[in-house]
Amino acid sequence: MSGLEPELLKWVEECCGQAVADASRIPGGASRQAWVVTLEDGVRRFLRMDAGTSALSAVGYDLDREAGVYRWLTDKPVRAAGFCGISPDGRALLLDFVEGAPDPLDDPALARDFMEQVNALHALAPPDDLARDDLSQGEMKLWTRLYREHCPEPDPLIDLGLRRLAEMAPGPPERVVLVHGDLGPGNVLHDGRRVTGLCDWELAHAGDPMEDLAWITVRAMLTPFADIDTAFGWYDGPVHAERVRYWQLACQVRNLIGLGVAGSAGGDLGMGMLFSTLHRRVTAELVCEALGVECEPADIPEPPDTESSGVYAAVLDDLRTVVVPALDGYASARAKSVARLIRYLDMVDRIGPMLAEQDKGDRERFDMGDDAEAACYWVRAAQRQEALMGPAMGRLAGTRLTRF
Repeated sequence: MSGLEPELLKWVEECCGQAVADASRIPGGASRQAWVVTLEDGVRRFLRMDAGTSALSAVGYDLDREAGVYRWLTDKPVRAAGFCGISPDGRALLLDFVEGAPDPLDDPALARDFMEQVNALHALAPPDDLARDDLSQGEMKLWTRLYREHCPEPDPLIDLGLRRLAEMAPGPPERVVLVHGDLGPGNVLHDGRRVTGLCDWELAHAGDPMEDLAWITVRAMLTPFADIDTAFGWYDGPVHAERVRYWQLACQVRNLIGLGVAGSAGGDLGMGMLFSTLHRRVTAELVCEALGVECEPADIPEPPDTESSGVYAAVLDDLRTVVVPALDGYASARAKSVARLIRYLDMVDRIGPMLAEQDKGDRERFDMGDDAEAACYWVRAAQRQEALMGPAMGRLAGTRLTRF
């Protein structure tokens, strides 16, 4: 009936004043899990649970903080789930269930409704407790601390990105707002007619509104969105292109730090590799652009068939036609992720040795102590990784970030 721990299940029932009829884990999340809880009377609730491994909690972005954001939004003109409760140990956050799905926002009417929600959010002065905390620390300082203290090993591309951000850092914003911190398609629920809720407020903080606009462009790579120029024309306020460019790189570096800290997304190695591949390429491209460097693309060979190609094809066919149709929800999503890994291993078998030889040549060719040359190396290395992950990435392979 429920995969929830008995103590957590008891707390949910006490919080709701009735028994739980069902609790099902749904896809999504990294070190935090997402569950839909159905109560005895048929009413649904949404449960976010910290699995106990969230480094975000270690730097202050815990569920208690997120609960405070939901409480604060209760009487505000921003559509978000209603707050129900937070467990005594701070490991679980219970919210009203919001109807709708995180589907594409490429319909102009939906995109405009979403931008009106952005306007409503940015018209609000942030709560005093967040403003004092966030403005004193500085957003990238916090993420640098997260990287230094919680990533298992240094990442030269993250280090390169952090150096460029230090050089590019703009002055204080003209106005400070409550920044969602991961805003855009995929974190917006809608019913096909209107936006029903903005979700995942765990990274909300006081800061520069241009950060949220940058996040919209980053998330638009993953989930289809309307034309960015048109959408930003609906924004109530000036769009500072230079600041958006800074935050685009900052968002990408934060994505790499998050992946480095959390590892595979919720234990989902296939999804973790997919996101890492895309974000590493885009980060390297942005660093090259910031440095004014043009990089010769990597030479990707055509993948030949091997003795194992038929085996990989057979496994993929079984997953697609037998395994995935027999599952639903979270299990189905994980089975699809296994298929991504099979596609990746197939490409490693086909062209992995050739690309490894190319990489060896690049490491001998480029001076990794020079940021411009290192940036060129990382673009080419990311392109090689994307060649291996390409069949598993589908339409995301080669996706570009909107430039300003």
